Amino acid sequence: MEKRTLIKIGIVAVISLTLLVWGLSFLKGENLFSTENEYIAIYDKIDGLQESNPVTLSGFKIGKVTSIDFAGDDKMSIAVKLHIINDFNIPKGTTAKIVNMDIMGTKGIEIICPKSYDGYHENGDTLKASREGGILDQMLELVLPMKDDLVGFLSASDSVMHSLNVLLNENNRENISASLGNLRVLTSHLSQNSNRIDSIMRNLTKASNSLGQNSGNIDRAINNFATLSDTLAQLNLNQAIVNAQQSLEQLNVLLNSINNGNGSISKIIKSDSIYNSLERASAQLDIILNEFEKNPKKYINLSVFGGKDKSQKKNKKNQQQQ
Repeated sequence: MEKRTLIKIGIVAVISLTLLVWGLSFLKGENLFSTENEYIAIYDKIDGLQESNPVTLSGFKIGKVTSIDFAGDDKMSIAVKLHIINDFNIPKGTTAKIVNMDIMGTKGIEIICPKSYDGYHENGDTLKASREGGILDQMLELVLPMKDDLVGFLSASDSVMHSLNVLLNENNRENISASLGNLRVLTSHLSQNSNRIDSIMRNLTKASNSLGQNSGNIDRAINNFATLSDTLAQLNLNQAIVNAQQSLEQLNVLLNSINNGNGSISKIIKSDSIYNSLERASAQLDIILNEFEKNPKKYINLSVFGGKDKSQKKNKKNQQQQ
């Protein structure tokens, strides 16, 4: 009875030990019932990579880091062993890159496969190794190229601040205060005259609408003006101007000739004798007309109705009787 009890106790102990080992392996990320291939990557620096850190492919975990040790006696290189499940064949030319797995800086290895390859690595092969810089390294990579720009920016900022201090001296501050006061007055004036401004804007809107409504009339007026312009362009204005200029020149010649005493017109205008003769003739003509008004029968022997004189009629009648 005691023997059977001991056997049962032994079986339970073995099962418990197996479950314990399997549980510990499971917590470590190991699977006792799966087969894995081992690969090696040589690094000059591992940046905090530890055993049991994951090995991923495109973000999917395919293995883990099982061992980290120096690769040689010089202790300048570090060999990292990777266990990858058999379901994934690693192409030749694959790179095992140490990367940051989260913002806390947890490390892991990312398997980066080449676009083209010729065959697959075998169990125990050495993979190409590379690493991604840490957070500090990445920050330095971002900051260092900006160092010169930052120095230039600081120098420019210092110059700007100096110029600003010079600009904002006591006199300029007073001018700026006065300008701000004027601006405040202008703003107040605009606020007080907002109704007038609105009225002006409405009038402008009405004028614009009126122009839009009378666009046809404006077009016709422009067309008429264009027609008038074409008509004026067709007229030989240049020739008319030339002819007028020639006429003025001839008139000037005539006036000069008269002023110089040449010709009959000049003599009539400038000679006093002709004026005197005309005046005497006019006086004599007045005497004759006065005489004619006083004794018209002396000069004209005609009947009022166009007949002959009565004496002539009487003499003619006497001659007929004889």
